[in-house]
Amino acid sequence: MSNVPYDLPYDSKVARLKKRYQGLARVTAAINDLYIYGVYPSNYPNLTTVLEQAKDHVKKIIKETKTEIALIEDPPSLYDLTEQDQLEVIKDDTN
Repeated sequence: MSNVPYDLPYDSKVARLKKRYQGLARVTAAINDLYIYGVYPSNYPNLTTVLEQAKDHVKKIIKETKTEIALIEDPPSLYDLTEQDQLEVIKDDTN
């Protein structure tokens, strides 16, 4: 019988999300680098079309993953104002 401990620590959710982000970033980099290996739109028009669509989808998932990581690691940053934010104008009711 093997002596495998059953109380092994699990990866944290942030660590798993960061691994997902890293893997998806590698996928987009690989698609971007296909020209190095001779895969051009002129040679493989259908393949490159599908890969560009896949890359767009992966970028969307990367953005969602980055947002999820930020929510876990730094929730107060949700309430910080950015340059694009505008404050609501509140009318003075003391008049």
